[in-house]
Amino acid sequence: MFKSSPFKRSQRVGDLIKKEVASIFLFELRDPRLKNVTISRVDLSDDLSNATIFYLTDLSTEEPLDIQRGLDKSKGFIKAKLGKNLKLRKIPRILFAEELDD
Repeated sequence: MFKSSPFKRSQRVGDLIKKEVASIFLFELRDPRLKNVTISRVDLSDDLSNATIFYLTDLSTEEPLDIQRGLDKSKGFIKAKLGKNLKLRKIPRILFAEELDD
């Protein structure tokens, strides 16, 4: 009998997306507003259609509104890169959210 893995598929794919997006931020994005943004985690819906990408940032250099504008502007580029680098039937819709410290 087939034994399922201890993690849900959405969690495994979310981890893949996190690694890929972190790499894109590190090596390919040229927007100066996003130079101090760090990807902390990705929450993916169970049907793999929506990805919420949480990020941390050093607010000493950029305004939060400028960072959000830069992220919104880069969504298409990031989604295209994910489509090219990951073997998924459908690339999820991307939403960026700031990770809040408790």
